[in-house]
Amino acid sequence: MVKFNSHFLKDTHTLKDSVVQNKKRRDFEKKQRLDVLRLRNKFLGEWASNVLGLKETFKKNYISKIKYLDIKKHNYEIVIREVEEDFIKNNIKISFNEIEFKIRDFQLKANVIIENKFKLDSWRQARK
Repeated sequence: MVKFNSHFLKDTHTLKDSVVQNKKRRDFEKKQRLDVLRLRNKFLGEWASNVLGLKETFKKNYISKIKYLDIKKHNYEIVIREVEEDFIKNNIKISFNEIEFKIRDFQLKANVIIENKFKLDSWRQARK
């Protein structure tokens, strides 16, 4: 007859719960990072479309194009180069460094917005 150690079963259950919780936390953090990147790029796309003087019909497409540019690679230089090329094509003299400054500013803004959204959602959940 095999005897089971109840502490072993409890530890295994706790470990499994811990692994599941860690996965949920990592998935949530990844989603939050992607939300920040999309929002940052959206802000940059809005700014760039205004600088380019795009009409409303083209603005939405341009913003959408910029919004999803570097989501997988997390490389903001891809986004900056794309905007810089669009500026060069339209003879707008805004440098890579100036665009980089803007994207960093928009990164801060997006971080604050997403963090506050998370806090507000958590607060609402706690009140239920």
